[in-house]
Amino acid sequence: MRKVIFFALLATTIANSGYGQKEKYQSLFIYNFTKYIKWPESYNPNRFVIGVIGSSKILESLNAMTAAKKKTVNGKVLEIKKYSSVSEIDDCNILFISEDMSGELGQIEHETSSKPVLIVTDVPGLAAQGSMVNFVEQDGKIKFELNRASVDRRGLIVSGSLINLAILI
Repeated sequence: MRKVIFFALLATTIANSGYGQKEKYQSLFIYNFTKYIKWPESYNPNRFVIGVIGSSKILESLNAMTAAKKKTVNGKVLEIKKYSSVSEIDDCNILFISEDMSGELGQIEHETSSKPVLIVTDVPGLAAQGSMVNFVEQDGKIKFELNRASVDRRGLIVSGSLINLAILI
């Protein structure tokens, strides 16, 4: 129940903030996804990597948040990485695709298809095209779509409380 209240308060806070804060709140959502999604234990056994491909202010927000919060996720060292191209993507746990790279979703999905990588976007319609989590704005609030089929194909386990908060695709 506390989880539901946390995400509801987060959504309300986001709704009351300006657009300039979007990346800050998206990075907070991403960080909290690490608590409600399980990755296979054998994947990245010593580190937890959140990657950003393309140009996005979310990279700055993720770095600032990581510096202010725990530097571990599920007992693993938390690492934030920047990728400039699809060929650079390595064993990350979460990959945020910036708007300028959203046209590469199909290639990114193909290149990472054998790995339990949670693909996160914020461009309308991308959840239906294979992104697992897609941030959307509804009624002035930032919410997220969840593509359960894509998540399940990657072997990720999403908690029921997170599913209840999502817009299911």
